Order: sequence, then structure tokens, then C-alpha cells
Amino acid sequence: MQRAYASLVGFVAATVLVGASGCSVASADASSEQSSESEVSIATSELGVNGLTPKQARTALGLIDDICGDTWCEGDHNFRFDHLECTRPCGRTPGTCRLAFRIFPHDSQPSTGPSYARTCKTTGFTGFSSLVDTAQNGYQSLNWQFYDSLSACISRLEEQLPPT
Repeated sequence: MQRAYASLVGFVAATVLVGASGCSVASADASSEQSSESEVSIATSELGVNGLTPKQARTALGLIDDICGDTWCEGDHNFRFDHLECTRPCGRTPGTCRLAFRIFPHDSQPSTGPSYARTCKTTGFTGFSSLVDTAQNGYQSLNWQFYDSLSACISRLEEQLPPT
């Protein structure tokens, strides 16, 4: 029991130090002891940090939703963009962003008809300035490289859906 506790304390201390530098530690690296595995998972998830502030995430989600009407949403499906989270690069691990959303047929709503929860992971994007371009006059638009990555991911996921 003391060994498991010592491992957990050591892991939490290492995670706090690493977390302060912007890097996260995977729970699998933290401890090989099964008895503390659930505590390690909890500690890791609680210390995870989104590279976006809530306001930045809302802005980026709004821009994604705005561009949807001219692109993905013109097809057989509609979309509801729910959550955007980014991690900063750490060592040789590139930053990534994950966009969680729902896809549903145009003639239904996510709550009443079939809908499909999906996530797009885009690598190489680390924060707000890599997702959103801001002009000197304050006008904001989705970064085209991020848009291209999302388009490729969404197209792949849409092709995997059952026919409507």
C-alpha cells in the first residue's frame, strides 16, 4: 500500500511540474501498479488544460458554424458543433485540436432524429492564433489551414455514415 501511495504522490508531483510547463503526462506512463490506476487517471484528467479560453473556444466554434453553411452543411447532413479543445505541443509531440460535433439529416434535429456524434482531431494546431486569423480591424475568420484539415476530416466521417 505504501508503495502504491508513494507512486501516486510521485506521479502527481511530476504531473504538476510538467503541467506547469504546458506538457501532460499519459496515465500509462505514470504507474504500473493496477491499484492506483484509477487514481492516476483521475489526476491526469483533472490536470489537463485546454489551450483555448472559453471565449476563444466559443469564437472558433462560431466561425466553424458560420463557414459550415457554405461548405459541409450544404450536403445531405447538418451539423451541431459542440466542443473545441486544443493541447499545446510538448517536446516532439505536436499540438492538436479536437472538435466534437453531431451530424444529423437536414430534415431532423439532433434530439429527434438520428444523429451521429463524431470528433475530428487536427494535428499541428496549438491555440487560438493557429485556428483563427484576426485582421488589424478586428475582423476574425477561420484559418484556412485549419479549415482544410477540418474539411478533410469531416468529409471522411460523412462518407462513413449510413445512407439517409
